[in-house]
Amino acid sequence: MFRKLLKREPARLFLGALSITTGRNLIRHLESLPGGAPPALDRALLVELTELLSFPMAATVEAPRSTDMAFDVVLQGYRFGSATDLSLDAVGLPMYWRLKIRLAARLFDLQSNKTKTTFHVTQKMPWPVYLNRALSWRVLVGLERPARRSEMEALLRQACEKLVARLRDAA
Repeated sequence: MFRKLLKREPARLFLGALSITTGRNLIRHLESLPGGAPPALDRALLVELTELLSFPMAATVEAPRSTDMAFDVVLQGYRFGSATDLSLDAVGLPMYWRLKIRLAARLFDLQSNKTKTTFHVTQKMPWPVYLNRALSWRVLVGLERPARRSEMEALLRQACEKLVARLRDAA
């Protein structure tokens, strides 16, 4: 009985579907205004996600083993980070939001397509790092944006590393 547990074949992981869903909320609306997040960022992040998850595709498996697992990943949303103010007559309220990426994954058995578990990973830029960037003179003058695309891709990379670690532990 114990020999069977000790000699268990490790699960192979395969990549299922990748998708992106971006909801509509106030921050997303503010980021879509001129000077906000670029519209091509959705596609660029999806391409980056594809490159980061270098697993074989589940569709290419002809004869799956009983231990084979696959996972679907959804980029549930992101905030590019920005700063603005909300003016109410004579009072202006500063609004800051930092970079954030949220990934969700569904781990499922490849043969039966039954879901084993789901995961959610959120990666945010630390406030001190973001405020240091947002309050720099170049951003305050308007020469640069509070966040760069490379910083967003770095957050995506960190979120993918956390997600893959959790998937491997669960498989």
